[in-house]
Amino acid sequence: MAAIVAVMPTLAVVGAGPKGIAIAAKARAVAAAGLAAPRVVLVERSAVAGNWSGRQGYTSGLLPLGTPAEKDVGYPYADSWGAASPAVTAAMAGYSWQRHLIAHGAYADWVDRGRLRPTHRQWSSYLREVAEKAQVEIVTGEVTRAEAAGGRWRLALNGGEAIWADGVVFTGAGPPITVPGQPEAHPRVLDGRSYWLAERAMATKVAQSICVIGSGETAASVVISLLTTSHKRSTVDVVTSRGVLYSRGESYDENRFYSDPGDWPRLAEAHRREFLERTDRGVFSSQAEAILNASHGFRTLTGRAVRIDAGQQQVVVTLEYGRERERVAYDLVVVAIGFQARWFEGLLDGQARERLAAALAGEELDRRIDIDLSVAGLSPPLHLPVVAGFAQGPGFPNLSCLGLLSDRILRPYVPQQESAAVAPERRERV
Repeated sequence: MAAIVAVMPTLAVVGAGPKGIAIAAKARAVAAAGLAAPRVVLVERSAVAGNWSGRQGYTSGLLPLGTPAEKDVGYPYADSWGAASPAVTAAMAGYSWQRHLIAHGAYADWVDRGRLRPTHRQWSSYLREVAEKAQVEIVTGEVTRAEAAGGRWRLALNGGEAIWADGVVFTGAGPPITVPGQPEAHPRVLDGRSYWLAERAMATKVAQSICVIGSGETAASVVISLLTTSHKRSTVDVVTSRGVLYSRGESYDENRFYSDPGDWPRLAEAHRREFLERTDRGVFSSQAEAILNASHGFRTLTGRAVRIDAGQQQVVVTLEYGRERERVAYDLVVVAIGFQARWFEGLLDGQARERLAAALAGEELDRRIDIDLSVAGLSPPLHLPVVAGFAQGPGFPNLSCLGLLSDRILRPYVPQQESAAVAPERRERV
């Protein structure tokens, strides 16, 4: 009797950053544990972990990591694979931050110095090393179209090539969110990406009055950069719609939801929204707050930036607070209000858009994310960890539980007969 050859499913990940590398490394660990792991292909248009290096914007590369380094590509090393979990964990330990430091003879120094958080550039180097050690399959190119063809995805790349996949994961930051009237390219108007590309050049062009729009970690990093460079003699206004710069919660009761979101779906919708606002969105880290508390030269302005009018010499920002409006002129404006989480929708073809709309059935996208971080009811699967915070747990959009994220996404692609021992999880959805 002829043998039946099983076809290995393919999971395509758009972006070779922390999430993509964590998924690919976990697939290697699952295979090392004797389970039938899918083929994982990462599609990256630039360098591996490039957004953390300081060479592509988003950061100077010298900023400290917002999460502890121990929350590496395998964290929290959860018991997600039943009887195979110890073997998967042992394999993932080879990709840990500690193992990275040991290999470079830097582990003792890191411990003795109080387990300092690495810079973004150091984190980028660690991620690249994991990708190399796990022999991650990376295709260089930019996805120009995501087509739903039957039960599979076809990702069209620039240059005419294409990748067929049984599931797709979109990762990475989208384009910066803008303010009405904001010009695409202007020497006096920057954003959360372009600021870092212009940071060195700006050191010789001191602006007297600067406006930073935003109240999250991106804005905090920009303000710290301005206050610690030649711009420390400038006045920096930080515009926030709340009127107060809140700091991120760092207690055990808050952090536990990032590491283990098992109880997260039991929280009421209003409480989950409030949790995300107070611990993740629009808040400064305790490290950033400590630096700013010791700094002078900046103030907080209450209001929402509703328009930017950029001229050759000055940039006028229109602020709205309640029924009042105010126009303030600055030498330099940095719009640091975040990035577009749903950037991937612009890549979907007509068929994929129709299927997505049918799956949403009039509900908001963040309420339709299933336990494997895919859109519930959408075929072929589309995994969106960046918008999974509300439905599945606050750690999935960021770096707080990369190991659990990879477990959730990979498990549907491991054949049932291979993963029968895996403990079932509730498929709760809001």
